[in-house]
Amino acid sequence: MRPQLPSLGDAVTAAQRTLARFPTVILAGAVSATAMILLVDEVGPEALQLRLLATATLALPLLVALTLFAERPERRRGALLALRLAGAAALAGFYLAWPHWSEPVRAGRYCQLSVAFHLLVAFLPFLGRPLANAFWQFNRALFTRFLAAATSSGTLWVGLSLALLAINKLFGVDVPGTGYMRLWAVIAFVFNTWFFLGGVPDDPDALEERRDYPAVLRVFAQYTLVPLVSVYLVILTLYLGKVVVTWDWPSGWIGWLVSGVAGAGILALLLVHPAADQPEQHWIATFARQFWLAILPSIVMLWLALYQRVHQYGITERRYFLIVLSLWLAALAVYYSLTRSKNIRIVPASLCLVALLTFAGPWSAYAVSEGSQVRRLRGLLERSGAFANGQARRATREPATADAKEISAIVRYLVETHGTSAIAGWFADSLAARIGMGSGAVMGPAADRRAEQIVASLGIAYVAGRGSRGLAAGEYSYTAAAGSVVPLGGYDWLVPIRAAKGSVPPDTGLAALAVPAAR
Repeated sequence: MRPQLPSLGDAVTAAQRTLARFPTVILAGAVSATAMILLVDEVGPEALQLRLLATATLALPLLVALTLFAERPERRRGALLALRLAGAAALAGFYLAWPHWSEPVRAGRYCQLSVAFHLLVAFLPFLGRPLANAFWQFNRALFTRFLAAATSSGTLWVGLSLALLAINKLFGVDVPGTGYMRLWAVIAFVFNTWFFLGGVPDDPDALEERRDYPAVLRVFAQYTLVPLVSVYLVILTLYLGKVVVTWDWPSGWIGWLVSGVAGAGILALLLVHPAADQPEQHWIATFARQFWLAILPSIVMLWLALYQRVHQYGITERRYFLIVLSLWLAALAVYYSLTRSKNIRIVPASLCLVALLTFAGPWSAYAVSEGSQVRRLRGLLERSGAFANGQARRATREPATADAKEISAIVRYLVETHGTSAIAGWFADSLAARIGMGSGAVMGPAADRRAEQIVASLGIAYVAGRGSRGLAAGEYSYTAAAGSVVPLGGYDWLVPIRAAKGSVPPDTGLAALAVPAAR
């Protein structure tokens, strides 16, 4: 019998059922869409719009996870209340702390919470419950529903965008460019979320009895992922042999290669997990055992490369995360090699815990990185005679070119990422006030200017980095939309301008603009 497509009434009923099941999630999607539209239309402060958008998009996976936990048969009111309060506190704390973080720190912490909350959706409904097959089937359903939602949303947006374009071209109806982005916001955050939630299994426990296993997943894992992972493991092993023979430090690029191979290998093991107990699929257990053993030497090689970079340049957020992820990967490799456990829930649960533990505190990526770079800066200044008795001063000898470059890079990093409060005590109060010491982080040309002032106060020539805008003192960067320049009688031009972040003149008054005569 040919399957029947659902009628419009069935679709409406399913949408209502989804709304009743996930009201707070769909509300968060609507808030996300609203914040995105306000951002596109430039209505209100941009900082507030981004702050609201970031918080609302984090609420999406968190509220899904809490809803699924609340649906567990043996749910305990105390545990559920505690989780909901913790979730609300996390979102409120993130929203309130957002203005106090620099842009790099905001991006890093947002990614950490996003990863943690999405992983919560994967394992929280099964926490403390021996439903291994239900866990896999549930996450398979989420994955396939995500692909279906993304495909449907993308197709809908392209189709409606072409319809708007046709109306514009055929009937002369003005459709502003922002209209397409507004449409994308509604589809991405409301329709896509609603469509995805409609396919979330409403009885995860019942999935334990399912034994269907899509052949496409097995074929993809067995004939694509596994061979690729095996090839790269051979390459890494041969490279390790080269390192041992030549006694040369591993390339810094090795970190991303090891991470990619490990990620692909873990994905392959997760995809073939249900078939591991089948007699004709004994190769899966062999591959799993060999994969975890083979990845260990590559992790050691990664540690050597990280040690070299940290010894030379100190710890930054990226190196911190690479160190932590390599330790997490090593722990998994040792655990699965020694126990031969088939419990795959450990993977998302442990990674979620790592993301949350490194989010804040003196052990977090941001505190450790700032402390490492401050200590490194102090050592470089002492070597140049620019630091003594706990105070910075003008250098008594000219630093080497490499040292001047490193000093400039560290100061700019601190100015852009953490602000200068950690080194403000090194400078006299009058000088600190004059060069903006102790203030918050700034980006772009303003970061270059402040970093240059700080380094120049030490009697050291500032060396601009690769990301420098190269603007001289008193110069500022503006942009204007194409076609927005209007000739005026009595004046030369009316130019609606937007200042780049950190590029606004510090003093009120008029700014002179140098406009090329011909374009």
